Amino acid sequence: MKSLTPRERFVLRLVCDGFTNREIGHQMFIAETTARGHVNSILRKLDVRNRAAAAAEGIRRQWVA
Repeated sequence: MKSLTPRERFVLRLVCDGFTNREIGHQMFIAETTARGHVNSILRKLDVRNRAAAAAEGIRRQWVA
């Protein structure tokens, strides 16, 4: 299982807070498609199928509060 980069961990925190890709992009001053790429990378690295499962895994690993 691969670890997340600091940027991906920040995106994961935003996912846990319920942000959409568009909102993540706005928050981080990046394109929505770039935000989507970060989210997809997180899903792959955590080997989960959706954002909710990624959030749960991030909490389980204590990467997010």
